[in-house]
Amino acid sequence: MFAVFASIHLVGGEYALVQTYAWAGMLVSYSKEDGLIKGAKETFSGEKPCALCCKIADAKKSDSDGKSKELPVSPTVKLLKEMLPSSPLALSPPQFTEAPKVMFPGMNLPVEEGASAPPVPPPRCVA
Repeated sequence: MFAVFASIHLVGGEYALVQTYAWAGMLVSYSKEDGLIKGAKETFSGEKPCALCCKIADAKKSDSDGKSKELPVSPTVKLLKEMLPSSPLALSPPQFTEAPKVMFPGMNLPVEEGASAPPVPPPRCVA
């Protein structure tokens, strides 16, 4: 579910969803008059945008005008930079330790000395 929301955000968020809805409506209305192929060409050519497409373009433009290219530097960002290590960290792999042998209560054999292989050839039906 997170992947779906992340991909919607990457392709333009709510504008992409509304634009898809607008294209679907345009495709249906243009296809009724001239057929599917010509309707698809008119829908995606950009020459005859619908009212919803114009509103989406205006909303995108007003959003991009309000945003500045540079992000403001907040005290949190400065604090995070101060928390970074000054020298690179070197991690060593964990040391190997041998695991203890597993014993089951009430049994005298360790796990490695379990039952032998089955007889060859396999036994016939005992009935």
